[in-house]
Amino acid sequence: MKKSSKLVALAMALLMAATMLAACGGGTSSEAPASEPASSEAAASGESTTGESASSVEGAYIGKVPITLKHDVHGNDAKWAEQYAAEKYGATYEVIDPDQDLSKEIAAVETFISKGVDGIILHPVTEDGVNEIIQEVRDQDINIMTYCVGTTGKQVPSLMIDEAGMAYQMGADMAKQWMELYPDKPVSVGIVGWTDIAFCFDNRGGPFINGVKSVTTPDTSANPSPAVFQNSAGEELTGATYWVHGGGVLETAQQVTADAIAQYPDVNVIYGTNVSNGLGALAAYEAAGRGKAEDGKPLTEIIASTDASAGELRKLADPTSSLKYALGMQPQTFAYAQIDMIMELINGTLDNDTYVERTTPDIYFNYYKDSLETMQDWYNVQYNPETPLDLAAEIANAQ
Repeated sequence: MKKSSKLVALAMALLMAATMLAACGGGTSSEAPASEPASSEAAASGESTTGESASSVEGAYIGKVPITLKHDVHGNDAKWAEQYAAEKYGATYEVIDPDQDLSKEIAAVETFISKGVDGIILHPVTEDGVNEIIQEVRDQDINIMTYCVGTTGKQVPSLMIDEAGMAYQMGADMAKQWMELYPDKPVSVGIVGWTDIAFCFDNRGGPFINGVKSVTTPDTSANPSPAVFQNSAGEELTGATYWVHGGGVLETAQQVTADAIAQYPDVNVIYGTNVSNGLGALAAYEAAGRGKAEDGKPLTEIIASTDASAGELRKLADPTSSLKYALGMQPQTFAYAQIDMIMELINGTLDNDTYVERTTPDIYFNYYKDSLETMQDWYNVQYNPETPLDLAAEIANAQ
């Protein structure tokens, strides 16, 4: 179903007849984008975070271009979105996976344009690579929004994940934990992430290192010229002994971390900025005979990851592994928020040519605070595996 002038006229008539729908409209200045944080309580429970006021266009056709489907969070996000779009809105949902390739991502958007979809949810591979294709979509009078990673153009509404505060807290908590366990060993930080995406500086690596620095001054003496990055506000991010590019690919993350271990063996607080970066970093430390803990006490370093997939939670909950922290990305919560927002655009209750930024929350797990039951119950809701995760049983089987 392609959006037509007839549909627009019908929507306008409905709005005039039912003025209560007007409250859902945009109207925010593009020079002063509004922040519309979703309710954390509603999002955590899987409820709609954008309300019930938008009318439903029965039979709407939604196209989704994720960054990749290989990561658990994005693959399960797509499954939840297809189900939710059909059940709540009677909408068709289709996904094309570019597998982290910008040219394939642009081609996927062009495919959806040719199919005449009503709306596109785009998870940019890079902030500066999709501005032209977004304009092409709008030139065809097709609705489009960005998700998770913003764009330099800020042309259309965006749904972001509110994770910077939790990354900051995680950095502070990890540094405190290390200082409590090893008061005579200065905190030295390593980060395995993306070195080419501002989103990761703004929301993960940057807040994390600033959280560490809120409780101590990290020791960078092992590296006389540590890398200095900038977030999108132009603020310099310093304090990491190494900050390497894993690129969200497990094998790459493992290799660059192995190289970093050889150069900087005394680094003891490590953050992998997604599941592949985190598990790749852990694998490198394990291959070097490290990455171990005794009764939950890390022996040579303490490691954090991002996504809280089943693989990460198994390691986090295992008292013999040094991975002890994780940001939890919430595929069910994120999927519901995306579908609600794109339907507002399709229904005309949100202006597609005014930049509005909303947020949807993630969560944070800490081995020293969260029970196995808390982590596995969250996972079983958000990821809805065929076989529910039982962390105690899996840890026992691994011994």
